[in-house]
Amino acid sequence: MSRVAPNPDNLVTVDLQAVADNLAALRALLPMGMGVAGVVKADAYGHGMVPVARRLKAEGAEALAVAQVNEGALLRRAGIEGPILVLMGLTPEQTPLAAAHDLSPFLAVWEDFAALSQAAQAGGAQTACHLKIDTGMSRLGASPGEALELLERVAALPGLKIEGLASHLATSGVPGDPTAQKQAEVFSSLLAEARRRGHALPASSLEASGGILARPKNASEPPGLARLGISLYGGLPAMESRGVAPLRTAMRFISRLAAVRLVPAGAGVSYGHLWRAPQDTWLGVVAAGYSDGYPRSASNRGQVLIAGKPAPIRGRVCMNAVMVDLTGFDPLPAPGDEVVLLGRSGAEEITADQLGGWADTISYEITCSLGAANRRRHRS
Repeated sequence: MSRVAPNPDNLVTVDLQAVADNLAALRALLPMGMGVAGVVKADAYGHGMVPVARRLKAEGAEALAVAQVNEGALLRRAGIEGPILVLMGLTPEQTPLAAAHDLSPFLAVWEDFAALSQAAQAGGAQTACHLKIDTGMSRLGASPGEALELLERVAALPGLKIEGLASHLATSGVPGDPTAQKQAEVFSSLLAEARRRGHALPASSLEASGGILARPKNASEPPGLARLGISLYGGLPAMESRGVAPLRTAMRFISRLAAVRLVPAGAGVSYGHLWRAPQDTWLGVVAAGYSDGYPRSASNRGQVLIAGKPAPIRGRVCMNAVMVDLTGFDPLPAPGDEVVLLGRSGAEEITADQLGGWADTISYEITCSLGAANRRRHRS
């Protein structure tokens, strides 16, 4: 079944230098000895998994992280070497593939470790893995009470090398958050006891972007890994961590004006007439909509940039169009003019966090949606 090509009027541009600069800025926040696992799951949050992974490796990232085995296998087929963490674990069918591609899964169940041990022995090579612990996310992981016993059992399995303990903060990015502090204390205690028992666990990881931008006081001691995701692309895990690091938005999304028209005072605009013109008003029709990944929930709330000037969205976002108010533009924009829906235009910028705020969502969803739906170009 063929897929219709993306709208040729629209283009996502990914600035790989911004990703590199963000990595450098975030490294400056890390405790000495802590490495970076660059998270490139979900097609690098819409930015393009393989190009981003290559740049991160070129910039010295110690590891990469994906959600699923097939993502890790794709990176290996692209020639990318080094540790690749698989954050969502394995199904029985995926276990041989993980071993064959030298991937490092996060596992939490004895049966999964045993299956990986068998696959590693069948392949004649040692396979790295991590023990995932649920310290408060209530998603994936062994309970803290069973973690150390499971670690001892897994350590005796042939063909496996346990590289680290891993957990995930549920409320990271907010300085001093008590839930994150409690999770960090639980994880640090387990890690210290495991090391006291003789397990080195050099690649242990607790903090993602939020845990680095607002690090809990009792976070795990280095060496270890920070799993950096959204912050590499210029987004924030929480607005409370704004300004901690000089991050740059890596994605830019542009379209064009399909039409410019004058609507009379009182005219309703778009579906449901959510907005009516208070006076005779020039409107621009942008050739992008929710089928292109632009959020419908930004209806009548967001704005775009034309020639470095904001133009507010009027009415509901359509499947293939967005209407914007051109009041105050001189000269008046013309059909075919560039429209910036995400990124910089002149001195003005729309960040993924801003767009997410207008749309009652988060920057992660914005970049994933735009990157998946449109033509994409990378620049170094």
